Amino acid sequence: MKSLLLRGFAAACVVFSGAAPAAVLVASYGFNDTLAASQSGVASLVAIDPQGAAAFQTAVVNGSSQRVYTWGGVGSDPSTQGGFSLDTTGLLSYENYSVEMVFRFNEHAQSGGGWRRILDTQNRVSDNGFYVAPNDVLQVYPVVDGGTVFTTGDFHSVVLSNFVVGGVREVKAYLDGVLQLESDTDQLNLDNANNPGHLLNFFVDNFGFAPQEWAAGSIASMRLYDGIIVPDRVPEPASAALVLLALAGLAATTRARRS
Repeated sequence: MKSLLLRGFAAACVVFSGAAPAAVLVASYGFNDTLAASQSGVASLVAIDPQGAAAFQTAVVNGSSQRVYTWGGVGSDPSTQGGFSLDTTGLLSYENYSVEMVFRFNEHAQSGGGWRRILDTQNRVSDNGFYVAPNDVLQVYPVVDGGTVFTTGDFHSVVLSNFVVGGVREVKAYLDGVLQLESDTDQLNLDNANNPGHLLNFFVDNFGFAPQEWAAGSIASMRLYDGIIVPDRVPEPASAALVLLALAGLAATTRARRS
């Protein structure tokens, strides 16, 4: 319930700030024994499962039992790694988008010095991307690091936003609602020459580079936004109500003074 309220407030906060375009939810995936989107006409996720290791399972997520999708494989070779992909053609504007996921890594990296890939936007031909780094923090490689530890075996909420304001691209990442990193890098631009199909690849590493940076894990939910969500700016529901009451009181006071 809290996460739904947070998302409801997110767009309003972004519009009020004037810093980035408001978010529109365009696709959501609940992994309740299916990789299909909740919205009709939206593409399903495509499993990457060369080892036949993927499965829907029941797990406890934030205190509640629910179905999740677990990917597996062998991390030493990208052709044996599991994850999934999505063709976002016509779904996202490639300059302003957000990806929100609740997932866990079920193990530390099998190889690759401890790196674990979260998201690839360049058709698995580049090492640049979104990771959990060897020191267990979020990183947009090769630019910036986060600060809060991403604990293995625990479900976390992760948000990645990529947007352009005033001609300058910015990338921001959040872990459990807290801003971890921000940069004006172009590294995570969906609309690039390496990715003509506008594919998002999740949890699988790129081909042609060694070592391979991958780990098995489970995902409970994913949402894609055409626009920007800013979870660290969103007040708690009770606080938001108080803010609205305060604004109403201020308006009444102002009218009284004017009269």
